Amino acid sequence: MKRGLTAALIALVLAQPAMAQHGDEGDIAYRRGLAYKSGGDGALAAHWLGVAASRGMPEAMFMLATMLLEGDGAPRDEAQARKWLEAAAELDYPEAWQQLGMMEPDPQKAAQYMRRAAHALTHRGEAKR
Repeated sequence: MKRGLTAALIALVLAQPAMAQHGDEGDIAYRRGLAYKSGGDGALAAHWLGVAASRGMPEAMFMLATMLLEGDGAPRDEAQARKWLEAAAELDYPEAWQQLGMMEPDPQKAAQYMRRAAHALTHRGEAKR
């Protein structure tokens, strides 16, 4: 049943206009990336998440960085992953700050990243009110 649901989700996302290919909508590219990741196609997921990330979506930047750290859908590339994490952190994406903190060998700097993550989370909660 899950396979049928995943196929339906991919078909729904792909049926939408391919605006992201033309640079118009990062959110469509992000949804396509999620659909391909859910469907098990890491390479296409990485491609579409890269499109969304290049359009400034911190969620896509974080997911792409995670895939690059794990070598999922693209060759493992810690330097490129760090670039995307830093870009997402600059947009105050809490998960990016947290991942940077977990990757940081200097305990003081790691603690600073974790404080930034906690602070960014408070802003996320305020935005939902």
